[in-house]
Amino acid sequence: METKKPLSASAIISAKKKAIFRFLLLQLLLTFLVSLGIFYVAGGLYGYSFILGALTSILPSVYMAWRIFGYKGTRPAKDVVRSFYRGEAGKLAMTVVLLSLVFLLIKPLAAGAFFAGFGGAILSHWLSPIVLRNT
Repeated sequence: METKKPLSASAIISAKKKAIFRFLLLQLLLTFLVSLGIFYVAGGLYGYSFILGALTSILPSVYMAWRIFGYKGTRPAKDVVRSFYRGEAGKLAMTVVLLSLVFLLIKPLAAGAFFAGFGGAILSHWLSPIVLRNT
């Protein structure tokens, strides 16, 4: 009978990193598919407003994931906590900047579709435990 050897810390981190980036990729794919449906049903204004809203939420999440998992191997706990704080601060700043830029530069914009995309992307994070559990 063969016994299973426990995974190393590096292997666990690598598996979680792949799972997080796979979830973000799935989130982007679903956003594009939904926006294509909106383009088809409601028109271009609503479609691009929806996708801009979703990207305003997803891009800062990608930054945070990169900030946390952008390193190879294991690190001291102090460095990991510092990465979380920097990642969250950067994510918040990016969200504010992106929201501001969209409302200042994109005319016309369907605010309802924009916030539907933004909110939908935020709510999709609730799916992450289901997606990440299988890894």
